[in-house]
Parts: sequence; structure tokens; C-alpha cells
Amino acid sequence: MSKKIVSLFLCVAMLVGAMACFAGCGKKDGDTDGNTGSKQDALVIMTEQLDGLFNPFYSTSATDATIVGMTQISMLTAKYVNGSIEVGYGEDEAVAVKDFMQNYDQAKDQTVYTFVLKNGILYSDGHPLTMEDVLFNLYVYLDPVYTGSSTMYSTKIQGLTSYRNQENSSNDSNADDMISERADTMASARIKELINLFQQHKTSSGYYADYETMKNAINAHSLSSGYKSAISNDPSEVTNANLLADYENTLKKFKEELGTDYLSAQDSYTEEPYKSREEFQNPIVCFMYTEGYVTVEWEKDENGRDDKSRIKNVKLGYNANAITTQEQAIEHVYNDKISSQLDQILTYWATAQELKTEYSAKAKEVLLHANITEGQLKIDHISGIVSLGHNSATKGTTGTVNGTDYKVASAHNADGTVANDGEYDVLQITIDGVDPKAVWNFAFSVAPQHYYGKGSAVGVDIENNKFGVEFGSFSFMTDIIQSATNIKVPMGAGAYKATNRDNADNPSGSDFYKDNVVYFKANNNFATVGSGLNNAKIEKVRYQIVSASNAVSALNSGEVHYITPQLTTQNYDQLESMKANGFNYLQTQQLGYGYIGINAAKVPDVNIRKAILSAMNTTLALDYYRPGTAEQIYWPMSTVSWAYPKGDDGNVSKDNGKNYPQLNGRFDRDLAKEYILQYMNAAGVSAGDSKLKITLTIAGSNLQDHPTYKTFRDAAQLLNECGWDVDVKPDTQALTKLNTGSLQVWAAAWGSALDPDMYQVYHKNSTATSTLAWGYPSIKTSGSDEEKATLNRLSDLIDQARETNDQAKRTELYEKAMKEVLELAIELPVYQRSVIYAYNANVLKTESMPSADELNPYSSPLDRIWELEFAE
Repeated sequence: MSKKIVSLFLCVAMLVGAMACFAGCGKKDGDTDGNTGSKQDALVIMTEQLDGLFNPFYSTSATDATIVGMTQISMLTAKYVNGSIEVGYGEDEAVAVKDFMQNYDQAKDQTVYTFVLKNGILYSDGHPLTMEDVLFNLYVYLDPVYTGSSTMYSTKIQGLTSYRNQENSSNDSNADDMISERADTMASARIKELINLFQQHKTSSGYYADYETMKNAINAHSLSSGYKSAISNDPSEVTNANLLADYENTLKKFKEELGTDYLSAQDSYTEEPYKSREEFQNPIVCFMYTEGYVTVEWEKDENGRDDKSRIKNVKLGYNANAITTQEQAIEHVYNDKISSQLDQILTYWATAQELKTEYSAKAKEVLLHANITEGQLKIDHISGIVSLGHNSATKGTTGTVNGTDYKVASAHNADGTVANDGEYDVLQITIDGVDPKAVWNFAFSVAPQHYYGKGSAVGVDIENNKFGVEFGSFSFMTDIIQSATNIKVPMGAGAYKATNRDNADNPSGSDFYKDNVVYFKANNNFATVGSGLNNAKIEKVRYQIVSASNAVSALNSGEVHYITPQLTTQNYDQLESMKANGFNYLQTQQLGYGYIGINAAKVPDVNIRKAILSAMNTTLALDYYRPGTAEQIYWPMSTVSWAYPKGDDGNVSKDNGKNYPQLNGRFDRDLAKEYILQYMNAAGVSAGDSKLKITLTIAGSNLQDHPTYKTFRDAAQLLNECGWDVDVKPDTQALTKLNTGSLQVWAAAWGSALDPDMYQVYHKNSTATSTLAWGYPSIKTSGSDEEKATLNRLSDLIDQARETNDQAKRTELYEKAMKEVLELAIELPVYQRSVIYAYNANVLKTESMPSADELNPYSSPLDRIWELEFAE
């Protein structure tokens, strides 16, 4: 769920602040202490928690994307020049493009992007990077069943809508909307088949059907036509075995979800009032409490309400003597809930959203293939994407790009490389009108087709419109692109390649990322990317999981050599004191901001969401950071962006259209209470209503070591005074849960994009996981008319802002769009902060690092990691 962030190699990312604390791996045998200045075996870089989804098409977290980015090169990069961002390409850049040009034709109202590809680039395994790889990547991202974070499909490429829908249509989103809505309805019907079957087993106390009962019922069940049509256009192909497979898939995902819950629960009750209770020293009790098998009786306050700061009694609702291990605890909850609450698992749990996403993609395949006869596509390519060297009308011709003449390839070798010296493959992409974001959509990393497309039934034959991608195929995306190897071990033409502890080639996924360490070694083919590049000077690099709270200590001890800690006063003072021992740091503003999010699917009443946001004293978050390094913000956008609203005096605007009590740098608690009660009245709820049971989630393992902890703490106290039942919990698995839309209210941070385009995160048609976190599917299907209208206005404003290059006009449109975001009450902006990078200069040569003057919010000291050197 992400805005796009350019880090290392223009990866798609989302950044969640203050993640989990994990034990370090220690040093590899033969390594020397980091602060001695002795020869190093490997450069060790801090990373926060990893999901382990190391796939360039589907990684979603910033940390995972950084790991992938080590192995990739992109079509284009970004360069910060004289205070503005420019497109980077050429022999001195780690990109696939030698020359680039974009040209708007006013008469035709279209923009043409021309990319001259470099010759001679080799992937880390020796395979050449060619036009075949470029087109393979484009057709993966633009396939109608692709569900990753890239929103390239939102660009108005000529012929794209017709290709995606397999029918001649204008280049608008209506056809896509209709198919997506139908697919969602079909997916819901597929899930409902199991719910209905389970609910046939009604007892006096509810529903109950254990595994064997459900299995027998499924085998005897007469499948509905709606279920069959969600799986195949041929009803005879769908049997009870399909429904049984759906049931087994549900159980598998649910058990995995319980495993994630267990990891979260063991770190969720480490603060008072739980900390002093012996029961909560046991991770099994924590897990069972999370799942509803432990009851806490609270002391009462003077008004007779529960005082959530004092526990009176803890009652275990399970046999503690029989359940003594993690496996037993998970198995107990699993068996109980699949037998008594399968309908709820299929409706409210994260498992349900995972299934909905999966089944919607499959339903799209069914709908799209209804227009395909005997496997032959009606429209087999996207007309606005053309390889000039594979087009009979343009191959062998000469064209001029930025004043340089290039002869287009006239022939190709069997491996896809250009056959003749002095010729180049040239890609042209034509879009309707203008789109200021399009160029960054086309800056994708060029992942190798032979690796990520291995096993596909479709080969590559560009002249005959075959690009290695099985059109509209759910199984292609899940079994080929996201195969077990492709998810765990990334591969590309970047400066580094995957290895293991022993520095071997072709590591397994479990050895590439093992014991909280990710292993890399230099890719000796990297120098082929450009004549101005050299292979990495540091042979081995390790990424080691270290929490932000422990980062400075880990650097000082020599456990890691490079960190990105929180810029607290304590960390800053400690780093200052470490300078005498050879440690340095760099500081700049972060291209991103902290926010509080609310899921409309979990908190469906907009007035309840507004009441929650009214309770948030966001000024308290600033206390966490060193004075002067963080500021309160009022709009859901980084202040680094040129589009952040400014007042007449040139300072950031505070007038965001929402009169929440945290505006103007102050917070009036009495006023906030008035707002909360007014919104409760508008929602038709009173004290003690079940709708007022809310969990505020802090990402990480430590409540207090997070900038938004005080904000949440005080908000919980205030809401509970108003008759709510609010808990504040840390969660080490928060990022994973966000990606499935399973949190109610959370605090996190965005990594923003080079361009302020809001499509990926906020548009109603975006398939990025952020829309699951916001609960967009729920708003679109069951939201109020007012919410649906707000979402439509928001999306229309985003569309309008993509149709002009006029920054003043775009700023005006984004300001209106952000007011709609605040009206939906799904996000509350909290702070803009500075970021600090610290390193051990006894290990890393200072002269190889960028200077303070060279650093800016759009770059990282590791952007050109291949140039870094060990100190002598």
C-alpha cells in the first residue's frame, strides 16, 4: 500500500515508522569489530522489519523494495539539479536507457516518449538485457489481473483500454470500472458459497461445523450458478472439488493469519497496565487475549466506568495446563474458530480480504476470456507501445533524439540482442494528452524475463506480438511471476546480486534471508550497464534487521556500519558524542510524513471516524523528535513537495477545511470532547455501544518508542471518558496487516513520491494495497451516498490534476482533493520530520560518501552504493 518512492533504483515503497525490534545476527566468522578500523569482510547496513516479499512486481514495503532494488536497474532515474527533479539517463547512470526524449504534439493532443536502449547490458547471471525484457515488464504491469502496487495502468497509453478489455473502446476508465465491479461481485459470490453452506449448520448457540462436517457438506452440495461463473466460463469445468479447494485455501490462509497474530501478540502487552500482571508475561496468554479467550476485568472509576489503566482480574477462558506451546495455542484457536466462526473469518478477518483480492483477479480472467476465442486475443498488443526495431515500417531507419542520430535496429540475434554494431533498440510509448506523472511510471525496473517468466506457456516474439506474458491469467501471476523462487530471491542487472552466508551463487530463499540478515555480493556484470560505471568496490553487503530504537547502539558496538535512526534528541546527542570515535552523520528533510489512518471497512460510520480523529492531539508527536527537526502538518502530503498548500505568507497552510481540534498548533481538550459527543450523536451511538470498541495500533514492539504514542495514549483516555472502549497496542506485524486491510486505526509514515500525483494511494480505481487499508472496497459497495460521492469527487480531482502540466493548477486541484480525503476521515496528517543517516567512518571511507551539500530529500547516501569504499 504505497505512494511511489524513488529509493536506490526507483522501487515502489511504503514506509512504516518505528518497526519491530529483532535480535541481530552477530558477526560472521572472520569479521572484525566495526569501530576498530580493521579490514572488513562485509558492509553491514541496518534495515527495519522485512516481509520477505522480494519481488520487483509485487513487493510493497519500503524495506522489501530496498532489498529488491539492490539487484535491479530501472529504465530511468531521478536527478536533483538546482532544487528540482530531472529525469536521469545515459552512460553515467545505472539505467537501461542511453537517451530519452518526450514530445507533446498539440495538433494530435498526444505525448510521445522515446527511449533509446543501451546495448551490451548483462544481468547478474550473464543473460543480456534486451527489448524483450523491457516489453515483458510493461505487459506484466499493464495486464488486467496484475494486483501489485504499480499503477502504470492508470496512464492513458493509446490502445491500453482496448487491450485490457479485449474490445475496441475509448481510452477512459469506465470499461475497467465495469469489469472490476463485476469481478468483485463474482468474488463475493464465490466467498458467499462457503458462508451459506456453513450457516446451514445452525445450533441453539450459533453455527457449528467442524472440518469433517464441512468437507462432507461440500461434497454433497449443489453448486450455485454464481459460484460456477466466478471460476469458469464453462460451468461443466467447475465441480465440488473447486469448492473444497476454496475451503482448504481459506483454512491455510487463516492459520497463517493466526501465526502473524501470535507474533504480534507476544509484543503487544509490554506496557502498563499489562506489564505488571504476571499473566501477560506469558506470550500464550497475550495471544489468547488477542483472540478473545482471556477476559480482563477492569477497576472502576468514580463514575462507575471501566478504568483501562487498572486491571482488577484476569480470567483464562481455556485450559492452560493443556495449552503450553505456540503450536498448541494456534491449533486451539484455529479448530475452534473454523468450526464456530467460519462465516466471520470469511467476512471480517484479513483472510477474507486476501481471498477477495485473489478471487477478484480470477473473476477478471473469466470475464476477459469470455471475449477470447480458441485462445486467440482479439487485440494482441497495446497500439501505443512500439519497439521501432521490431516494426517493419521503422526498423533500420534513423531517428534523432536530443540532437543525436540513432540508427534503429534492423535485425536481432536469437537471444534478443541487436545484431549490428552502431544500431539500437528504440521504444516509443504514446499517451493521449499530457500526464506529468507518466514519465515516472515508465521508470520501472527492468526485471529479467527469462527469470520471472520462466515456465510460462507464452514465449517472446515481439514481431508477432508475444511478450512472454499470459494475458489475463491469474495462474500466470501467482505461479510464474510470484513463484516460490521469484518471491524469495530477486535477480536483475543491479550493482549487487543475491548470495548467502558462504557467498555462493544461486542461493535458496531461506539462505538469502536468514536469521534476520540478507546477503549480497557484487554483481561483476554491473559495469556493462554503462561506460561511466564500474563494478561495486565493496564485495559483500549485508542488510541486518535492527529496530530504530536500537540503531545507534548497534552502530556504536560495530554490529552494523550504516543506520537510519529516529532523529530524537537522545540519538542526536549520542551521535554527536560518537564523532570523536570516527562516526559521522548526515541530515536532511524526509520525503514523506507521519499520519494516522482509519480503515472504513473496520470503522464503517464516517461520524465515528471523525470522532476518533477529533480526539487526536497531533502536537504531542513533535515531542518525540529533537526540537526543530519536526513540524505539525495539516494536509496529507509531504511539505517537501511543491504542491503542499502554502498561505499568502509563503508558509504552510493550516486551513485544510476540517475544523478538528488539533489545528493551528494547539489542542483544546474540552473542545475535542464536544466534537466527539456531537459526532457520536450524529452516528446514533451512545456510551458502551459495540461500535465504540476500537484498537489504536502502533507499528513496532514498543509503545513508548514511537512518535505517535502520546497522541494515541491521550486520545484513548479522552474517548474512554466519553464511553468508548479503546486500547492502544503495539504490533510488530502492522505493515503486513495494513497490506491486507485488517487494522482499525494505526499510526505510520508514508514515503512520498517524486511527483505529488495522488492516484496510487487515494483514487477509487487504484489497486494498490493502500486502498485496502482505507477500506475503499467497503466504501464503494456499502458506504453511504455521501461517502461514495466524496470518493467520486476525490477521484475526479486526481484525474483532472493528471491532465495538465501547469503546477499552479495542479496545486489547486490537489488542495481540493486533499480536503476530500479529510472529509472521508480515513487519514489525519501528523508531522513532517527530518531524517538522519549515520555511519562508521572507520569502516566506510568518508570521501566515498556524499557530502552534506550533495544530500537532499530525494536521495539517499546509498543511491550509488557501488561507489562506496571501505576505509583504508
